[in-house]
Amino acid sequence: MSETSPFLAHASRSDAGVERGTGDRMGTEQERAAMGGAHRFVGLAESLERHAGTPTGAEPPNVHGTNRGYGLVFFHLQQYHLTTVISTGLRFQPLGAEPAQELACTVYKEQAEAARHLVDLTADLLVQQRTHLVPDQIVPNEQPLLPGTEFHGVLASGHPLFPPEFTRFTDPDGVEQLQVFTLLPVTLGELNYILDNGVTSLRQQWARFEVDVFDLGRPSVV
Repeated sequence: MSETSPFLAHASRSDAGVERGTGDRMGTEQERAAMGGAHRFVGLAESLERHAGTPTGAEPPNVHGTNRGYGLVFFHLQQYHLTTVISTGLRFQPLGAEPAQELACTVYKEQAEAARHLVDLTADLLVQQRTHLVPDQIVPNEQPLLPGTEFHGVLASGHPLFPPEFTRFTDPDGVEQLQVFTLLPVTLGELNYILDNGVTSLRQQWARFEVDVFDLGRPSVV
């Protein structure tokens, strides 16, 4: 991808928007550190396109008026009929993550709007609370995240289909600079199952019943 790719363009917009939108909070050393070092992500756009497919659209940080601190980019992998929505700009936010983080959600093309909602909802939560995710973390919600479904949370995971290079982006020196956490929707029953048995056990159940984690119309495995 060129330097005018949606991923790079919206990353830079988020970067600039944070300085304008956070007022006197911008003076902290933590924020200055988070904002710097964009050179660490050279090649990121190409890496994401190589794994997630062709960029098909982008949503700017100020899509709702005020700058939310991140944009969203849509990728389509025609081979599997999958759309992946990836945040762009969280890596410049002072979330305390080391390495930096972005979020992704992969679904079938017809469900792209639901994936957009899940990434936007989770990214906004991280920005507002100035926090970050850890591997296999569950982000629960009291109400269904998507109308007409049983999904009450998301699981922060590596990608079930893409290679590890999608999840862990390294610079030319091989130093890990970014983790892209894939959000896997989980039902209320699955959330409770994780509390009792752990994430690994749920993944075993998914494998046992050949659950298609990219299908937001799937039933609960427990």
